[in-house]
Amino acid sequence: MSCKIGFMSFVVITSIVILFLLVSAGKVEAEPQCIGTCEMLFDCNTACIKMGYLFGQCVGWKSPNICCCNH
Repeated sequence: MSCKIGFMSFVVITSIVILFLLVSAGKVEAEPQCIGTCEMLFDCNTACIKMGYLFGQCVGWKSPNICCCNH
């Protein structure tokens, strides 16, 4: 009897692990994008991190004015 319970526990735990691996493999990284002006956003880096990016910075030609996020 305890052999059946041990085997069923093993099957359940294995299926949960396989399901977790399948779900995590389907994640797609966010594409780099600009989210707004640096005057509008208080902290560009924090805003990008909250949106799922790794970091953000103000970019621009003469004066860095646009907040862009990268992964």
